[in-house]
Amino acid sequence: MRPDPERDFAGGLAGNLLSGFAFWFFLPGAWRRVRASGSQLLGLFLLNLALGVTYDFYAVGTGAGQFDPLALPAVSFWALPALAAAWWIAGLVGQGTNGPPGGARRGFVPLATAAFALSCIESLAASALAVAADAIPAIDRRYDTLSWAPLIWLALAYAVAAVRFPESAAANAAATGNPENATPPHPSASLPPWRRTAAFVLAFGLTLAPQWAIDPGAQLWNAPPDANTAQAGDTQSEQTFYSQFDLLDEALAAVTPAQSGRTQLFTISFAGDGTQDVFLHEATAADAIMDNVFDTSGHDIVLANNSAHPDAHPFATASSLERAIDTMADRMNPGSDVLAVFLTSHGSPDHRLVVSLPPYQFDDITPQALRSMLDEAGIRYRVIIVSACYSGAFVAPLETPDTMVITASAADRSSFGCRDGAQWTDFGRAFFADALARDGSFEDAFRSAVKAIAARETREHEIPSQPQIFIGNGIRERLRTLQTHRGDGGSFADT
Repeated sequence: MRPDPERDFAGGLAGNLLSGFAFWFFLPGAWRRVRASGSQLLGLFLLNLALGVTYDFYAVGTGAGQFDPLALPAVSFWALPALAAAWWIAGLVGQGTNGPPGGARRGFVPLATAAFALSCIESLAASALAVAADAIPAIDRRYDTLSWAPLIWLALAYAVAAVRFPESAAANAAATGNPENATPPHPSASLPPWRRTAAFVLAFGLTLAPQWAIDPGAQLWNAPPDANTAQAGDTQSEQTFYSQFDLLDEALAAVTPAQSGRTQLFTISFAGDGTQDVFLHEATAADAIMDNVFDTSGHDIVLANNSAHPDAHPFATASSLERAIDTMADRMNPGSDVLAVFLTSHGSPDHRLVVSLPPYQFDDITPQALRSMLDEAGIRYRVIIVSACYSGAFVAPLETPDTMVITASAADRSSFGCRDGAQWTDFGRAFFADALARDGSFEDAFRSAVKAIAARETREHEIPSQPQIFIGNGIRERLRTLQTHRGDGGSFADT
């Protein structure tokens, strides 16, 4: 006899997890490990949530996040189709056997337990894949496709388990000599082919299809909004929109005037596409690295679009970028100080930097528009860094003797790494996290990044992105007078 899962809860939970692994690898006899009860269903459900939060801790940081109860419906939605699938499959296999009246649904709890156990294994597999994507470029580049693999495997494993369920339960009853252990109505349970096929399709379809309705960005543990801003709200609310005016004014007012007598760096970091977190992560992390290297505190601003936290930073728009450039020009010493503008987003083949935060409609950034903003503000010394596909098109329109332009790709090439869940794009990691934090020089960091990116793309058989650089003689001489402040010298690879 199997232990009573109500009396031995921990042992039952461990047994169900082992059964989940057995189902996952299509091992025979997996059903014999199942400990089916209501308490086990609840335990597996809570364990699945805990596994998700554990990954959130990894992605966000335990000390830099907050619990988001509004995400609970999204992260727990999987349980509803799992229960529905178990109910219908139990009825299907029960009606396909000869047994006592009322026994058709006796397989519901075991089938639901198997589904919940498999979901825990899927959570482990999905988290492991995401962690691997952070460390292995080949996985990172294909993550959007590979992320479906654990879900498809889950659906397939559950479908096979559902088909095996009647015969496995009957065999278990025969082995124990107790027909009550046969969760189908009769120990001689056997399904005709059409019912086996129907059980397979139901299990596979009801496990996989609802995934399209789930918000992939929902997390119970989220990065909090900026400490100086209000809590994130609905992107469609008027309050959010109008609060942006005050938010931008406060951020611009916090920019302090330059000190005389030395060259200082002022920075603007701009995350254009608000539909993916990677651009927000990259802009804020790049801002932190430039502060650590060049001591830009008080001389920096982050403009960022983000659907999850629209109030975390002033919106990244053409208008806010222009105001930020004008403010920097007002605070800088025009004859000596340098403005670095870092733009990260998707790029389009017609050479526009995407600026997006649904449902708002924003104008994209063109190289000509950026050049006009800088010229009209009177910014002389400029470092422009663009991390986007096709960003090489920004080089020629921005060239001046006092300008450095660095781009993640050539004008006709894509760059890589802008996936959901990533902390950096490939170029951003190579340039900022791996090189600038170490070298303390924009030019040296670019050359290091180019070598690293070329080696990676060769290994992964990618079409080379061909990062570009232009350096005017005036800006090269000016940057030599820019002092670095290395801070603690720590690694920023996981910032």
